Amino acid sequence: MDHRDNAYPAITTKEELLRLLREQRAPLSAAKLEPGRGLAIDARRQVDEENRKRIAILRDRLEKAATEVEAQQVFARLGGYAKSNFSQSR
Repeated sequence: MDHRDNAYPAITTKEELLRLLREQRAPLSAAKLEPGRGLAIDARRQVDEENRKRIAILRDRLEKAATEVEAQQVFARLGGYAKSNFSQSR
């Protein structure tokens, strides 16, 4: 884990994912040759890379949560089906 993980909320939300996607900048088409722009470009590239990593983490966590909820619903339905069959067979 990185020390920057504390900057993000502990709970993953779709709202945060959508906000990051909305704020995501378009890639630069070409570098402008101006003095001092190298540091600004490097800083922007680093921030963009961190945002891309966070977006990937959010997508992965939300996908896992959705899969888990789906599995729990299936098992709940199967449990109810088994109970009803057991009651009817008595």
